Amino acid sequence: MKPFEEQFTAWVDGKLSGPELAAFEKELQQHPEAMSDRADARKLGALLRRNPSAPKLANADFFNLQIQQRIAAERPRERAGEKASGWFWSLPRLLIAGATCLLLAGVMFKTMIQTGSPLRDEDASPYFAQVVESWTSEPGVWANTVYNPKDNVTVLWLDGLDYIPASYQLK
Repeated sequence: MKPFEEQFTAWVDGKLSGPELAAFEKELQQHPEAMSDRADARKLGALLRRNPSAPKLANADFFNLQIQQRIAAERPRERAGEKASGWFWSLPRLLIAGATCLLLAGVMFKTMIQTGSPLRDEDASPYFAQVVESWTSEPGVWANTVYNPKDNVTVLWLDGLDYIPASYQLK
């Protein structure tokens, strides 16, 4: 609550006194409807003190049903909106969405996953490597691969290389 609202509640309840009461009544001059609000609040408080509880209803379920029917009759637009949005997850739409997902998964499988196995001999080693791409950083050097299936060996052949750095020499 804002300080004014707290002070207003205390003023209605008669809990302000002294300089606090005088300062608040001075501030109330800007709100001419405050006196009528105070009178209404006091009338309501007296009414609630005289009738502390609601009377028992003989047919509470019937009363609740009537209230629910009135609420439903006052909001026909919201009911129509619910029916239209309920079709979104209907059975035909779920079937279409499922079929679309399966089709998309099949297309992705065919395009992204390589099928088939590399060529191997029956007695080949279970350890197999395949050179997919080779390139060099120097423009005058070309890299080629040569595979010997008899010995199951792949050789990387460098053409145009004048020297071999010491770090690459065999020891």
